[in-house]
Amino acid sequence: MKSAWSTPSAPRPSSWIAQVSKSDALGAAWVSGLISQEAGGEVITGTSVAEQTRLILENLKNIVEDMGLTMEHIIKTNIFMRDLKDFNEMDAVYRRYFNSENPPARQCVEAGVWGGLDVEISAVVVLR
Repeated sequence: MKSAWSTPSAPRPSSWIAQVSKSDALGAAWVSGLISQEAGGEVITGTSVAEQTRLILENLKNIVEDMGLTMEHIIKTNIFMRDLKDFNEMDAVYRRYFNSENPPARQCVEAGVWGGLDVEISAVVVLR
């Protein structure tokens, strides 16, 4: 019913977490939460919310493109922010990655983010 999928073009989480959990039968894939990390795994700290968001969305873009898809295939994002006062800074970057006429559904909540980072983003992708 489901299979793990990964690419070296984006950071891979620990061995207990799939980078992407994919279901061909359902025609969808779920991308695990991405944080400010280089593809090789190095966590990037001490940067702005905008830079963290940019790096996360570049990694997300790499994942979907390596799946043979585009950012238009993303139908839902979940955004976790350490402090929602930084929403506008995150949103300014986010808007550059998605079509304004048909953006994905989005949830944005204030929550603790791993390692004291400011932003984490996960996504749901359609495979067709």
